[in-house]
Amino acid sequence: MKKIIYLVTQSDFGGAQKYVFELASNLPPDQYKIIVAAGSEGDGELFSRLADFANIKTIKLKNLKRLPSILGALRAIKEIEKLLFAEKPDILHLNSSAAGVLGSLAAKKYKNKTCLPLRVIYTAHGWAFSEPGFLKQKIYLFLEKITAKYKDIFIVLSEKDKQAALQNKIAPQEKIIKIYNGIDSAKIKFLEKPESRKILGVSPALGTIANFYKTKGLGYLIEAMYILRQQNKDIALAVIGEGPERKNLEKQIVKYNLEKNISLLGKKTKASQYLKALDIFVLPSVKEGFPFVILEAMSAEIPIIATTVGAIPEILENETSGILVEPKNPKALAQTIMTLLDDPREQKNLAENAKQSVEKFSLSQTLSQTFSLY
Repeated sequence: MKKIIYLVTQSDFGGAQKYVFELASNLPPDQYKIIVAAGSEGDGELFSRLADFANIKTIKLKNLKRLPSILGALRAIKEIEKLLFAEKPDILHLNSSAAGVLGSLAAKKYKNKTCLPLRVIYTAHGWAFSEPGFLKQKIYLFLEKITAKYKDIFIVLSEKDKQAALQNKIAPQEKIIKIYNGIDSAKIKFLEKPESRKILGVSPALGTIANFYKTKGLGYLIEAMYILRQQNKDIALAVIGEGPERKNLEKQIVKYNLEKNISLLGKKTKASQYLKALDIFVLPSVKEGFPFVILEAMSAEIPIIATTVGAIPEILENETSGILVEPKNPKALAQTIMTLLDDPREQKNLAENAKQSVEKFSLSQTLSQTFSLY
């Protein structure tokens, strides 16, 4: 029986954590001993969801963080190395940038000291060197390059990320495997529009589900709402999520006098069940890997407006199963929203096409392709 450790930077339930959850909870328990380790940042929803699986051991790492200091990074490496010595896994599956860099360095030290075999797999949930900020891009690209030699396989979630890895010479082509995320649409129980709106306490024309990070581009969506308000469009927007950008978003809402138009609803358990409350789903991200929420909105048969980042253009066909706009362009976003709101027939066509297209992204395919690497 093989032993596998899934390592992810935070313990909330964003895209990387959902990915880890699906893999860990679907591995055959008679063939694998499974451990999921995550950093202390986050609300712990990943751990609470995994608590239903008696065969999965969970471990919280106090030093693993999204943006650690140099001293914190050294402590995290030591903590991960200690975990490897204690568990002696056959496979270490790293997820997200910080876990990828620090986990691979810990794996190198562990292998040098023990001479035990350890297969290191790294899923890049969108390259951190594509995030805003020149210095951040340079640092993360450098870290990805110097730690690449300690990883056996790179899983990327889009062709765009695969090409970025090759162009930046992070790893040779034979080490990079593209595997799309997938969902099991049949297992998602969507609340109908009246019920979901009643529970949420709002009746939004627009909405999104996103962690409150700068990479999610929520500030640009608020700017688009301001442009629409200036054009006398009285539109309601609901945002489900939480995160470190909340105060900045609240200040922006007050600055533009949009308190009556925008509702920050906070984090909701199984947030996707509320998608039918929306007339249009909007994802204004400036950086993405492969967002599960796009697949969920497609399954909910909601028309989608999203930016041309990460795997999104590979998921949605522009003007057929969704409308794509440039990131960081609130004017274009506002115009697209206004045009689609005024065209119910187009909304219906987009939603129906998206519902059909989502069948191409099945969870079973994601699982079989990923498990074949173990």
